Amino acid sequence: MNTGLKYQMAGGTLWNALERFSTMGIQLICTFILARFLTPDMFGLMGMLVVFTLIGNTITESGFGQALIRERETSQRTLSTVFWTNVILSIVIYAILWLCAPLISRFYHQPILTDVSRITFLVIPLGALSLIHTTINMREMQFRKMCLISLVASLISCAVAIFWAWRTHSVWALVVQNVAAYALRTLGFWLSTKFRPALTFATDELRRLFAFSRNLLITGLIGNLFNNIYTLLIGRFYGATQTGYYVQADRIRQVSSASMTQVIQSVSYPVLSKINNSSNPSNSSNPSNLSNPSTLTSSYRRIILVALLFVGFFMTLLMCVGEDLMQLLMGSVAWRTSGRYLMALGVVGILYPLHAVNQNILLVKGLGRTVLWIEVARRTLMVLLIIAALHYGVEVFVWSYALYSFLLIPLNLYVCGRPIGYGLREQLRDVWPILRGFLLMIIVAECSNHFLALSSLSLRFPITLLLSLCVGLLYFYRNPSFREAIGLLKQINSRNY
Repeated sequence: MNTGLKYQMAGGTLWNALERFSTMGIQLICTFILARFLTPDMFGLMGMLVVFTLIGNTITESGFGQALIRERETSQRTLSTVFWTNVILSIVIYAILWLCAPLISRFYHQPILTDVSRITFLVIPLGALSLIHTTINMREMQFRKMCLISLVASLISCAVAIFWAWRTHSVWALVVQNVAAYALRTLGFWLSTKFRPALTFATDELRRLFAFSRNLLITGLIGNLFNNIYTLLIGRFYGATQTGYYVQADRIRQVSSASMTQVIQSVSYPVLSKINNSSNPSNSSNPSNLSNPSTLTSSYRRIILVALLFVGFFMTLLMCVGEDLMQLLMGSVAWRTSGRYLMALGVVGILYPLHAVNQNILLVKGLGRTVLWIEVARRTLMVLLIIAALHYGVEVFVWSYALYSFLLIPLNLYVCGRPIGYGLREQLRDVWPILRGFLLMIIVAECSNHFLALSSLSLRFPITLLLSLCVGLLYFYRNPSFREAIGLLKQINSRNY
């Protein structure tokens, strides 16, 4: 990776991280406040609708965003065509979901969901209006602008939600928060980005882009359905309250794992694409060139190890104090159930970089069909585990998710490493020392929680957290990926982005 791209990625990662963590951090703080006014089942009701919203957004976007990022150049004609396609699709999807709202409420046995879903699903057309603006900013790596827009939208929408919850103590506070955040973010992008759609539609450009994006569309649909199938099935078979506990645990997991990984994934994809486009394709797969730091393989290896270490380290700390943490944040002993779910979801969070970041290699190489087939294989395994665990109680059901994530490791590492000559055995040799350190931290935390079980929460929580942190830092201090990431952070600090 040359110096210019390295600094560009470092700056992009910083601002992208600030956007995601400031936004989700504000939303989490808002949730902790809202928990004082709302009941767990209200959070569960909103969680039941997530899968429908995500599927609607995926169909609306149809993979065109990633296809445009991959383009060397884009024209006004192409951008306008994709914009109008997104808008038309969003209107159609919203109309279908509006008509299906009574069916959704009957599926969950929650009559209130008819009205709640019809308002909540407005986020689909609202989001479609800014999809091209977001893509343009990502292509230009304008992550600072994106961060500020998301931050302002989150602050205003959360303030409105807290006021609404204080006055009404109803689920509508969560609905207002969701819709307002999308509307404000769209407004921010329209005010800050020069692009305005032209009254043109190029079917040839649409067909050309769709040839690449169609596999991503199918992959996205499968991924969004199955990534949220646990929420959907918990809501259907175990009720809104258990769904509320699960949703909040999963939100913690997403902030510490999915969001951190997506930051690295979204920034590394355009950077790796530039490396791939500027190099001789034969060099990317030539084993004799893999030791060269400028090769795609070497860059990818460094990205995946740094992502695994830091995402997993933070996720492991949360697992170590999960039950105590949820009780402290949500203000009730009842929320310790959510902490138990967090322990299982923590395994998913630790391994998530191995399942997400490595997919960038397939996208960079244009292997959309491979992305699709690996997704089918993954979800087939998930279905088998769900069928086996569904009738053994909600906690066993949640732990089957952790088992699924663990069983995916060989498949993902083999398929994603093959195009660049980074074999399964070599990848396992690289990641095992990091995973071993996480396991050591969890063992220490479990011993601490056992011996301090009768102690007060104010004593047990900081002691367990401090012990886990110290063990982790001592273990990883000499890890090359840890040292490289610290050095990269110092470089970021010394430059003005």
